[in-house]
Amino acid sequence: MTGRYPHENGSISNHTAMASNEQTLGETFRAAGYRSIGLGKLHLFDEKEQSSFDETQLTGGQQSDATSPDVLHEDYKSWLKRHGHWPAAQAAYAIHATDEYWQAFQANTNPIPAEAFFDSWVGDRAVEAIEQQTPDQPFFMFVGLPNPHTPFDCPEPYASMYDPVDMPVPETFGASLDGKPPQHAAFRRGGRQVNYENLDEPRLRQAMAYYYGAVTLVDDQVGKIVAAVERQGMQSNTVIAFCSDHGELLGHLGMLTKSIDKYPMLYDVGLHVPLIVSKPGEDPAVHDDLVELLDLCPTLLECANLPVAPEIQGHSLEPALTGGKPHHRDYVFSESGGVKMLRGRRWKLVHYPSQPYGELYDLQTDPGEVDNLYDLPEHRDRRQEMTRILLDRLIHTEAARHGVSLRGPAFWRTQRALPFEDAPK
Repeated sequence: MTGRYPHENGSISNHTAMASNEQTLGETFRAAGYRSIGLGKLHLFDEKEQSSFDETQLTGGQQSDATSPDVLHEDYKSWLKRHGHWPAAQAAYAIHATDEYWQAFQANTNPIPAEAFFDSWVGDRAVEAIEQQTPDQPFFMFVGLPNPHTPFDCPEPYASMYDPVDMPVPETFGASLDGKPPQHAAFRRGGRQVNYENLDEPRLRQAMAYYYGAVTLVDDQVGKIVAAVERQGMQSNTVIAFCSDHGELLGHLGMLTKSIDKYPMLYDVGLHVPLIVSKPGEDPAVHDDLVELLDLCPTLLECANLPVAPEIQGHSLEPALTGGKPHHRDYVFSESGGVKMLRGRRWKLVHYPSQPYGELYDLQTDPGEVDNLYDLPEHRDRRQEMTRILLDRLIHTEAARHGVSLRGPAFWRTQRALPFEDAPK
């Protein structure tokens, strides 16, 4: 939403709002005369939700440990009540209080009817907004589909759409955590109110079947939204981008769900997410270049012929949409609080501040990130070189959002890009 890294915009966790002087996509489009709409699950907190959008219809998060649907946003709650679905929502959250729910690792069939489920409700609100759109005003819409997400529940017919027997248990399911940072084993023992050491293949397969059902439900909503764009005759001037905020462990190393603040884990299964961008009039192309979700912000701005602020740290993918190539990166960067990651095509480093341990993987020979090479003497030079590159990367991302300089608005970037001068002879 800002094109800037969490350590720069201040939103370093689900519980931390970005700085008030940060500029979101919604604010930028709104200032340019666009109708700005935010739907579903936004994770932006009240201040930015109000400043970013002219109108919102929100669900809030599901909160897999909550035992009452009162945790949901008032928009969705009031709709459920008006349309007679509140008892089903209460039944869905009552399941969270049962031993069976936790023993099944939050996997169950949700009693809310499919047409009233979180994502269906969000998809319908998006269709309504598109149908209300007038041709004389451009629009920006953020559609936050909550799923797939914990709890691993979805309604019928999606809940029984996939046979657990057919689910592909990852090869790393039974792998050891020996040689890993201690947070990983601590998470597996009880990082999200459950002990994943009790997770067996049958229960994993069932959770995965529900997860796949939720993915298909989301696919149906995306199809519904795209069809609405086409019905309104907007397909020739509408850019559509599809992505996710994170993946799931989903059996990787014997765990479910995702990394959380207290137990940072930066495995590819959680970080490598879909990114599809459709620009009217351009032929489809598949790129395997290293890109980051920060790149989506400048991409959408360039597609709309709006200026990209110098403080934006992502690189526009617009050239790749028009037959070219995206900005070249040797490494992508990710972070979970103070834990920082650098990932290239072959090598991956995860740095834990103030700790003697870390992670180093050869993704060519170990794509599952099972064998941690961090402490091996033969990889010491590589580890040190990647640590230096990570330090340089962090230094180059240091930037105040609204620094003032008589030498230009992005003088900080110039300072970090120029080579150091030799001392006078």
